[in-house]
Amino acid sequence: MKNIEHIFIGIVGPSGSGKTTLCKKLKSLLKDCEHIRLDNYFKASKTFPKKGNFRNWELPSNLKFDVLLRNLKLLKNGQSVHTKTFPKKAGAKSEPLILKPKRIILIEGFVLFEDKKVREMLDVKIYLDIHPELMLKRRAIRFGPTHINEYDTKIAIPEFLKYGVTQKKYADYIIDATKAQPSVIKKVQKIISFL
Repeated sequence: MKNIEHIFIGIVGPSGSGKTTLCKKLKSLLKDCEHIRLDNYFKASKTFPKKGNFRNWELPSNLKFDVLLRNLKLLKNGQSVHTKTFPKKAGAKSEPLILKPKRIILIEGFVLFEDKKVREMLDVKIYLDIHPELMLKRRAIRFGPTHINEYDTKIAIPEFLKYGVTQKKYADYIIDATKAQPSVIKKVQKIISFL
């Protein structure tokens, strides 16, 4: 690797593309790695506009990119960041979270590349590509029998096709995330090894 103190790697892809799973696995495999989830930078969900009967969680405007940017700058300067998790499930509570200025810093989110200033902080941009049908299938598995498929078909997929797929144009690497997880992990590890 080049002698860079902190390497910021952005990972984008639709819901169900394996972003979080990939980052968790990489964090366990790499000795000096931090993982940041864009999901922890949501604004209060009651502020999200409604689309039909649902709050629309898929809009870039729902995210505090300014706070994320500030946190990335602190990490780049070698400072730890005291923040908190965002509770997405009903009844869940926010928990304290400390982000440490590790050598490899993975930042993952469904529309991470949308913000120009955040995008410019990233040394490498990776897009995990899956088709909408697989997105539907994986979301159903993740959320279980109580999951509302109507939200996916009327909001999640159309909004991702509008805001998410356009993120591909910013990616340095596009990886086929329909492949088996070990294959995807190996490809990303190889990219990291050349940094």
